[in-house]
Amino acid sequence: MGFEEGKLSKSSPYWDTFCVKLGTKPVVLHVDEGNGWDDLQYLFLKGHKRVAVSISDIKPGTDYVLINKEAEAEQSNRINRVKREAVREFDKLSTVDMRKCLRLYGYKSDTLSEDLVESKLFSLIEHDPQSFFDKWVNNKNKNTEFLIAQAVSKNVLRKSRNVYYYGTDVIGKSVIDAVSYLDDPKNQDLKMAIMKETEVK
Repeated sequence: MGFEEGKLSKSSPYWDTFCVKLGTKPVVLHVDEGNGWDDLQYLFLKGHKRVAVSISDIKPGTDYVLINKEAEAEQSNRINRVKREAVREFDKLSTVDMRKCLRLYGYKSDTLSEDLVESKLFSLIEHDPQSFFDKWVNNKNKNTEFLIAQAVSKNVLRKSRNVYYYGTDVIGKSVIDAVSYLDDPKNQDLKMAIMKETEVK
């Protein structure tokens, strides 16, 4: 840029009056294309407290945002790929599975119509497709977690804060503990008893 050495150091008085003029129209910076002035403005804006470095980084105090079209497109494509995959997995579900899945989201789905179950679950998946993968698609414990949730709703199991009880016996101090306890081969008689009681109620 033709500056003498030290002109752009952190302590240089050059920064006392340096600014980037922004108006109502977007400012386009051609970064990494040999344009030193655009690179300088970009680095200055990138470190400014009122400027977000991406749309996803916007905070209450943000007045401006830097948009990297390529990076934003990549991020958008990643999100859309997850959404498309979530829809494909959703299409594989039976109504029974949809009801189970909704229960893992914390919804009592037993008395809902099939249309409401499908509509509610699809809405949740659209809003947060990754959560659908975590709670259902990639969750190897989903069947036991469903059993626990169903048993709690029918008072077969009792939950106090994060602790799960069967009668007066503690079966887990978290849902993860309770799953491990019920999936333990030596506790299968208890698991079967809980399943039968839950089906009857």
